[in-house]
Amino acid sequence: MMKKIALLISNLLEKPFPKNELIAERYQVITHLGAGGYGHSYLVYDLESGQKKVLKALRLHKRLIRSGRRSFELEKELLDSIDHPSFPRYFEGGNYKNIPFYTMEFIAGMNFEQLIFSEGRKISEKEAFQIVHELLTPLEYLHNLKIVHRDIRIPNVITDGSNVKLIDLGLGRHFHQENDVVKTKENHLRKEINLQADFYGLGHFLLFLLYSNFTFSKNIHEKSWEEELKISNQAKHIIRRLLQIEPAYENCAEIRAEIINLYLI
Repeated sequence: MMKKIALLISNLLEKPFPKNELIAERYQVITHLGAGGYGHSYLVYDLESGQKKVLKALRLHKRLIRSGRRSFELEKELLDSIDHPSFPRYFEGGNYKNIPFYTMEFIAGMNFEQLIFSEGRKISEKEAFQIVHELLTPLEYLHNLKIVHRDIRIPNVITDGSNVKLIDLGLGRHFHQENDVVKTKENHLRKEINLQADFYGLGHFLLFLLYSNFTFSKNIHEKSWEEELKISNQAKHIIRRLLQIEPAYENCAEIRAEIINLYLI
């Protein structure tokens, strides 16, 4: 309840930095990219390096609680520890008007939320699984570092037309063993701290891609995705395992092998 009240106050009182504001005498705001649960993101111009960067500033309701500030610091540490072309590169952190922030690489492209809902992109079954197959590479890299992303969703996967990138480690956490099972208070599969939390998110990401090709009808009663989507039985099997309807995958290699076997990618 307190979290909801804090978020409401934050939404009422907090205003994004305006265009052209100079942050920390260095970063000039080009545009406000959006707000997530933890931060406001801006496209900025770095006067020192002459580069465009993304600046993420911690939101008011998260600044007010210790766990929010600690999670933001962890997000910075996780991003700084990553050296992979499918993730934005971390640059530097700082404070402005008592607001913690950090900057990272600006990735040109569009996320899949924009592609599906704004651009009307239709994605076939094979193309959807090819995208997920490519996404397994950065995901496996994270898992090898003992990091789970925990927020694989269509706004957090970007494509530049030829490659996919994974962003936003705000919910990312370290884990110790591949079979660790750390339950959340809500017991939500996506928010657990284990590999299967990422696979569960991957399953829902895949369903969003597949539903881009689905035509909804007001005259038909709501059905399950298995009834609505015209996809192969093997594709359904993969999704059921991702969503833990059937026995969950143990690692990315298992998922990759089944996708290759299905589509000979």
